[in-house]
Amino acid sequence: MLETSKDLLNLIIAFCLLWFTIFLCWMIYYVALIFKRIHEVMEKLTATLDAVSGFFTSAKDKLTSVGSTIATAMEVGKRVADFVEEKRANHEAKQEKKSARQKK
Repeated sequence: MLETSKDLLNLIIAFCLLWFTIFLCWMIYYVALIFKRIHEVMEKLTATLDAVSGFFTSAKDKLTSVGSTIATAMEVGKRVADFVEEKRANHEAKQEKKSARQKK
């Protein structure tokens, strides 16, 4: 089987290639596992970011709704205050006319 030293060298080279191939397969397997875990983490991160984005979008919509409601309420309040001020001015004018008539 081993007639020359070249045969022994070829046997050792074949054995080393076998171990090198096993090492490469092991390394490729673990790199694939690492990429799988990275993919899972990225999916979770994407889901979390989507949830946060959805929260802020709904909060923005609610604040916009509340803002328009407050603006409408302030406009109504301003009109009511103007109406009350106008009525008060009319009432005071009537009182002045009435008191001016009584003095004559």
